[in-house]
Amino acid sequence: MRSEVAANGEATGLLGHLRVLDWTSSTAAYCAKLFADLGAEVIRVEAPSGAGTCPGHTADSARRRSTFFTDLYANANKSIVVLDLERASDRKRFKALATASDLLLEDQPVGLPARLGLAHGDLVGDHPGLVTTSITGFGQSGPWCRFRSNDLVASALGGAMISIGDPSDPPVRMAGHQADITTATLAAASSLVALWSRDRSGRGQHVDISSLEAVAAATHICGVGKWLEDGIIPRRIGTGLVAAIPSGAYRCEDGLVYLIVNRPGHWEALAAWIHERTDNEEVLSEAFRGPSSVRLPYRELLDVFIGDLMRLMTVEEAYHEAQRRHIAVTPVQTATMVASDRHLRERNFFVDYVLSSGNPTESGSSLRGPGAPYRPSRTPIRRERRAPRRLSDREESIICSGRGRDVEKADPIPAAGALDGLRIVEFGTGLAAPWIGRMLAWAGADVIKVESHAFPDVPRLFVSPREPGLGTQPQCSPWFTDWSAGKRFVALDLRVAEGAE
Repeated sequence: MRSEVAANGEATGLLGHLRVLDWTSSTAAYCAKLFADLGAEVIRVEAPSGAGTCPGHTADSARRRSTFFTDLYANANKSIVVLDLERASDRKRFKALATASDLLLEDQPVGLPARLGLAHGDLVGDHPGLVTTSITGFGQSGPWCRFRSNDLVASALGGAMISIGDPSDPPVRMAGHQADITTATLAAASSLVALWSRDRSGRGQHVDISSLEAVAAATHICGVGKWLEDGIIPRRIGTGLVAAIPSGAYRCEDGLVYLIVNRPGHWEALAAWIHERTDNEEVLSEAFRGPSSVRLPYRELLDVFIGDLMRLMTVEEAYHEAQRRHIAVTPVQTATMVASDRHLRERNFFVDYVLSSGNPTESGSSLRGPGAPYRPSRTPIRRERRAPRRLSDREESIICSGRGRDVEKADPIPAAGALDGLRIVEFGTGLAAPWIGRMLAWAGADVIKVESHAFPDVPRLFVSPREPGLGTQPQCSPWFTDWSAGKRFVALDLRVAEGAE
């Protein structure tokens, strides 16, 4: 995909060449927000009753109604068109807008778009290059496809909630709207993959996104995957991580820090620190040495050892000393602390969201909120965050008059996947980079993972819970196989010139 360049030579954004029709509600609107932030023209479809995003709100009213996310954050920089889709005339306008768009995002109940004659199959006759992404709780097929869902339902059924919270209490939901945001982010990524394919083949396609599947995939390592691959049913362990032992939030003199240990060397450093400060001899036991899985039976005991250490220090002391020893420890910040964080401030992370005054000739008040969590090096992201505004009749007419945004090609979509022919080098460890690489490999990209024998990837540090006596089994790790499916590998020693070259 390309970035548009304005007449003055400045890039207009990574997605400045795209037009997106946003027929979503609630937090699914975050998917379209990601496109808007990267420069795409996003037109949001609303019913006459509105969904709470119409202009005219003030900062005070937004605060009173707690509508910052739904009203402003998820819909900034979008235009709004009000359509009553039960009326034939407005359905005609919808089709005209879809024909003039590259991507249609919708989260309507399964069957509703087809009833209105606005399903993907109804639209591609006039616009073969259209990509339609449907975001629903359970997908477009299956016995539950017509059931209602929300963030809480997806968290519960997807296997996330069962492992969150104190063991003595009922399961708890993930903070914020993590299930919805995860689903919306995957929907945006999948839409871009389909658009990449469209640019080469000239043909769009229908992308089916299920929040149940999104949560089940994202929580695989601490959810259903533990059962499928290790025969373990996850249980709630408080603030700790299933796959990292020890890990969790620990109380210092004046607050909390979060600690995580994955690699054997990190445990050695932590054990030495505990011994130095508390004179604990037991922490040096051979039974605790090795990858996280060997410490699984001792999780609660190690929490006691770490608690004894952290209570001796302030948060700042614990954080800086841990960093000096190359141990992953970070302060647990409150919302107030995040808002005043020096690092975020110096990177200009927080931006002003400008609300409409209701008068087109006057500027409105503003609210401070999070900006984009990514920084392209050459193309800008939108620093301005304005409230969604109504699309005028003239603007709508101009958009619809430029119908037919199909590219000239009409080649078949590659059988090997939408990203067939794209080569990607994955140079990372842990879980983030392997997760991204796996998603791209699934879509057909040639992903080459760079590894090191001296510093194996965390998922390779596997000790089978069925046969722990065998020790680490890097070639048999189901986690590594799962997170690296479809990739190729090369082992390089980057400490020498030959490997770096």
